[in-house]
Parts: sequence; structure tokens; C-alpha cells
Amino acid sequence: MPMTLRASILSLFLFALPAHAQTEAAEAAVLAWLESIDQGDFEKAWNEASPLLQRPLSPRMLERTIELARQDFGPLEARRRVRVTSDRSMPGAPRDDYKIFTYQTRFANRASITETITPHLEEGVWRVSGYYVQ
Repeated sequence: MPMTLRASILSLFLFALPAHAQTEAAEAAVLAWLESIDQGDFEKAWNEASPLLQRPLSPRMLERTIELARQDFGPLEARRRVRVTSDRSMPGAPRDDYKIFTYQTRFANRASITETITPHLEEGVWRVSGYYVQ
């Protein structure tokens, strides 16, 4: 294998490692936040969320918003990640590191829901700044 091809492959691999680690860390934060929501621990979810989510919502408002969005869904049965993308900006938010996770989720009373969760990297910590249900 020519030396330039080996160097190119090595550099691609080395750049992919930090990106993969960041995605894993972001997803761990997302899954922990979702677990809090799934268990009805909205106070914990609010405390672990980004200030971008906390500023417009009190813990009680977060609870009411999630309950309305998930009204009549029933208990969680399964959640599968279908996509993750990265971005440097979000509408109305500061320019920074964001990941957009999309999950296909099944609840007892709803066979297929799409959940989109956006964590934001703040001072080295991933925190959820957006949650959308379709």
C-alpha cells in the first residue's frame, strides 16, 4: 500500500475517534435524560437539562409539556436510535456543538413515535436542550 494512502487512512481514523467519543458521550446524556422523563422524574430531567431548555420552562412546565406531548402513549416499550447528526448552530441558540438524535420509539399505546432530542455541549458536558415528538 503506498505511503500516502496509508497516511490518509490513518488520519481519517484518528479524526473519527474523537467524533465517535463525543457522540457516545452525547448519547449517554440523552439516554439518562430520557430515562428520567420515562420514569416521570421531571425535576431530575430539568436539573440535568441545558439552560437553553431551563430558561423558558420551569420544572412543572417541563412536566406538563412532556405529558401533553406523550398523552395516552402508555409506558415505554422500546427505543432505537435511527440517526445522529452534528451541527454548530440551532435556531435561537448560541453557536456551539450540538448533536441531533432521532429515535424510533414504541409505547404501549403507540406503535411508532419519532423522538428527536438535541443535546448541547456546555463547558465539556452534554445537556439536553430540545425534545420533540412526532
